Amino acid sequence: MTSLLPHTLYEAEGQAPSPSKDFHYFIVTQEEVIMRSWKIAVRTEKRTMLPQEVRKTHSEFLLEDVMHNQLQKIFGTDTVEYVLNLCKGHFDFLVRIPDGLKIYVMSFLDTNDIKRMSQTCKSFQKLCNSEELWEKVKSRQDTHLNAIHRTGFSGSMKKYNPKLHRPAWMQRRKSTFF
Repeated sequence: MTSLLPHTLYEAEGQAPSPSKDFHYFIVTQEEVIMRSWKIAVRTEKRTMLPQEVRKTHSEFLLEDVMHNQLQKIFGTDTVEYVLNLCKGHFDFLVRIPDGLKIYVMSFLDTNDIKRMSQTCKSFQKLCNSEELWEKVKSRQDTHLNAIHRTGFSGSMKKYNPKLHRPAWMQRRKSTFF
């Protein structure tokens, strides 16, 4: 399953907290962790400093507390925890599945489950609010209702008709006068 992962697992960039204006770029690949830093100085004598790059393997990074503290100051504790899990081999495969496949799977879920799923992370929130997902959900409901009509369901259609469960303001007919 890890062969399906992209080469770059995580990428972040940001500015160090004030008063520092240093810029940091952080990459986690399948083999190593790379931290690039650019020192930003107002004084002219410090402008000749070159960017720094620190490369560590995953096992070395897990033991490097100084780098953990530096990452925590720049990107926050959530990022450090996420990167440590990546280095330990705990990958989040569900987020890395292609969007089309996620939408296909989510189209089988109930609307309450879709609502809960949208609250888990930003990528799921974006997918759960997409028109493509709701078009698939609607078409799936329509095919379900058509199958019931074709079989000649003798029971009450009230519980299978979504229009009957709408609020009163949606059920009223709008009359227009010409």
